[in-house]
Amino acid sequence: MLFYVETGVKFTNEFGDIDEGFYLSMQTTYVTALKLMRKENLLNDFAYRAGKVVSDSSNIGWGFHDYLFDAYSDFYADYLDDTD
Repeated sequence: MLFYVETGVKFTNEFGDIDEGFYLSMQTTYVTALKLMRKENLLNDFAYRAGKVVSDSSNIGWGFHDYLFDAYSDFYADYLDDTD
């Protein structure tokens, strides 16, 4: 699931903006992946990749980056606190 979002972000950064439905699908998948990682105690194992998707989406529109950042913040609040 995370690979799907990583690929979508990479595709958008290389070829340009897509449509709202595309981003909504990736948002849903990102949160689903984070929930599964939490359930399986894998959040620490995927922290770097989950955060990189957020940073790599910084120039994408449709509120996509903001949504990913908020979701990441919900699941990785401790990581954000460590950077202060």
